[in-house]
Amino acid sequence: MSSKISTTVQRAITIINYLNEARGPQGIKDISENLNIAPPITHRLLATLKMDGLVFQDLESKKYSLGTVFIDYANKIIADVPFLSLIDPELIKLRNETQETVGLYMLSDLIRICVVEHESDQEISRKAGVGNKIPLHLGSSGRVILAFLSEDFQTRALSFLTEEERKILRQKLETIVETGYAINEEELAENVAALSAPVFGAKGKVIGAISISGPLFRWNTESMERHIPTLLKTTKRISDSLY
Repeated sequence: MSSKISTTVQRAITIINYLNEARGPQGIKDISENLNIAPPITHRLLATLKMDGLVFQDLESKKYSLGTVFIDYANKIIADVPFLSLIDPELIKLRNETQETVGLYMLSDLIRICVVEHESDQEISRKAGVGNKIPLHLGSSGRVILAFLSEDFQTRALSFLTEEERKILRQKLETIVETGYAINEEELAENVAALSAPVFGAKGKVIGAISISGPLFRWNTESMERHIPTLLKTTKRISDSLY
């Protein structure tokens, strides 16, 4: 009995690892043939994993990819492992250099969450608030995360937008991939602007973004541009420390 249970668990783990390494969503036939697991068993295991959110099945293609529950697992690890202590000095340094509010946003399903924020010392400043949740397609921080996610994930994140909105946003995502950063002015709040760049973790996968935000009269496209190199150097140092 215990042997059968161990075999079943091992096969499920093998499927999860396969989906983690595979490029794009995978069909039952692909998974079955590559892992040498019989199609009926593969289907049964995927159905079970799907029930618990461990895998996601696209309604149109019927193909599978890792479920969003793994993002929650990642957030749990982030909360429990004191890696933020390694990042915090970099965020404070960036805040001091720019004199504007600096925030670290982490990916969680189809949204981004502010997990750390160091507010500007200036009398008039921007404050998003730790715990603030914003959809990925809105704002510079969300877009720099979205730009480096898989095509399947992007499709899900943009599925509720109109065709024209998706087209415009995908063009912005392509630009972000080329430049490595994004800027927005008064998109989420009146008289507020932000400059953001992605943070990468294990195996070079995007896990979040660092954003510098402030009042538009002081923090705008013109004033942001001279701080782009500093932001990109900061996110690279952080990403290298997490790789």
